[in-house]
Amino acid sequence: MSTRSELQFSDERGDAIRAVESIASGRGWCNVVPGVVDDVADLKVNVFGLWVNKGVAVASLVTSAPRHGEALASSLGVLHSRGRLSAERITMLLGGAPYSVRQNHSQRGLLLDVPADTPAAKVLEVMCTFTSSLCDYEMTGSWRLDLYLR
Repeated sequence: MSTRSELQFSDERGDAIRAVESIASGRGWCNVVPGVVDDVADLKVNVFGLWVNKGVAVASLVTSAPRHGEALASSLGVLHSRGRLSAERITMLLGGAPYSVRQNHSQRGLLLDVPADTPAAKVLEVMCTFTSSLCDYEMTGSWRLDLYLR
């Protein structure tokens, strides 16, 4: 069973960073969604998982519990409506973060592996950069973080 909480943040990201830290070591997952001016739903993959509906870009971080005492990489997915991203664009949006691309799909978005020792502040920065850069709507300058604790 998991519990859900939500927080809004903008330039002051301390609470959001602590939320990301709270799910380290497989204790949960979180979604980051940019705030937009109009009332637009978050992007979701349709029931069959074949194409993306219209909506606001979403970045989802899923952490993994250690296995045999060894920390595992987390997964960072970015669901967006821009199709496949070029390697150059991904590199630019990562801003030097050493994440590896597991999937770059035209319909299901981008899936990255995040090394276990990556600071929460860097993970959140990348999530915000991707969602704001791939947002098709006028943004408010804030984000929503949905936190799910196991």
